[in-house]
Amino acid sequence: MQLHELNFFVKLALAFLVMLAAWLAPDWRFGVPLALGALVFLWLIHVPGLNAYLRGVVLLVLLVLASWMLNLMLQGMALAPALLTALGMAARLVTTTAAFFFVMETSSPGSILAAASAARLPPVVTLVLSLTFGIIPMLREDFERIADAQRARGMEIDDVPFPTRLRFALARGVPLLVQAIRMAHAISISLSLYGFDMRRKRTTWRHVGLLVEPSLTIKDRPQ
Repeated sequence: MQLHELNFFVKLALAFLVMLAAWLAPDWRFGVPLALGALVFLWLIHVPGLNAYLRGVVLLVLLVLASWMLNLMLQGMALAPALLTALGMAARLVTTTAAFFFVMETSSPGSILAAASAARLPPVVTLVLSLTFGIIPMLREDFERIADAQRARGMEIDDVPFPTRLRFALARGVPLLVQAIRMAHAISISLSLYGFDMRRKRTTWRHVGLLVEPSLTIKDRPQ
């Protein structure tokens, strides 16, 4: 059994349990090992896009540490307790993002639609789940393609100071927004062409249980 074959809702439930454990951890002594364990788990199963995610994690940890320490010290807390409190918060966020990163990267839109259809969820819920967990990886790929286009046009975005790199990263937001609008328009046209109607219940084209089978077995039709 491979983890990506698990039912989408099983993976989503596991992610919520991991997130709950992270936020119920009393302090950094439990939160930090849990966050490190989540990152090691992603590395062991070779989740796609892990390098880009780890770069984002580093930025997230730095921002959380800086903002929380500044805020707590302005409230009168000493440096050491402020650092440990900020470290615990950063660990919780890393664990939470790692859990749902696993769900997004191992769940295709088709598997989400199959699981939601088998569970007889309302069409709106099915559409929201499939778009939320299926479109985010696609937008991230578009973000990387925009960065490659910037490099091809001679814009140096790697060996530059951090403020410059951040400014260039924000500059990718406009074309990414345009691409997201185009994608949403294409999805709406596709739904119209295929006769999507929220008043009709849909069946599933896959056998969905604890595992998601790629396709149903074709039975012999009577001659």
